[in-house]
Amino acid sequence: MPRPTCKRRISFQPKAVYFKPAGIPMNEMQEIVIHRDEVEAMRLKNLLGFPQEEAATQMGVSQPTFHRLINAAHQKITDAIINGKALRIEGGNVSVHAETTRPCRWRKGWGQGCASADAAADAARSVTENTEKRDSTKIAVTSADGTLDGMVDERFGRAKKLILFDAGTDGQETIDNTRNVGAARGAGIQTAQNAINAGVKAVISGHLGPNAFHVLTAAGIEVFTATNMTVREALDSYKKGELPRLTGADVDGHW
Repeated sequence: MPRPTCKRRISFQPKAVYFKPAGIPMNEMQEIVIHRDEVEAMRLKNLLGFPQEEAATQMGVSQPTFHRLINAAHQKITDAIINGKALRIEGGNVSVHAETTRPCRWRKGWGQGCASADAAADAARSVTENTEKRDSTKIAVTSADGTLDGMVDERFGRAKKLILFDAGTDGQETIDNTRNVGAARGAGIQTAQNAINAGVKAVISGHLGPNAFHVLTAAGIEVFTATNMTVREALDSYKKGELPRLTGADVDGHW
């Protein structure tokens, strides 16, 4: 008698559970069942970018088991695409958990050890709640060259400079962010932390990934987007209330 398997932990319930190729009648179509734990393995590894060790831990399984799950999922999807079969998502020995955990973006060798975006956001909330440091007139703008007449750097995490502008005094200072330009991962989180430490109330950049946006908004910092503008033009548009405010990340985590 085979040994019973432990339940696999999943944090995702798909909205669509059936996929079929166009142009093939249902009565002529073969069907493949892909289990919910196999879909979760793909979500963690392929979509969220978890390293295999973290993904296996998230699901409460061993790494060999996780490897078998994701291989099975890939094989089934390949079979469906190549041979024109339908895919049905159902089954699997799973336990469903509502919370979603993000991948750790700071690994050994990347400067800060292992700290997730959630951990950074918790730290940001702590700073916001327990200090009077935040300057209500200070704005951070990502800059390509550190000058007001240079262009807004549209990559938040890997911006070369952060210009801090005080709307109350018209004063400004520049933060060098070049150490994050070549970071393998975690650049958005670290740049967000730099902005938080500077005590800004708003950030202006081109685009933000999910981790940076999560950390900034947890600290109560508003985020605005400016593309194809100089820093001076972006600040003028901000003062006039013309810059679009971001309500969520507008690029993926490795943009």
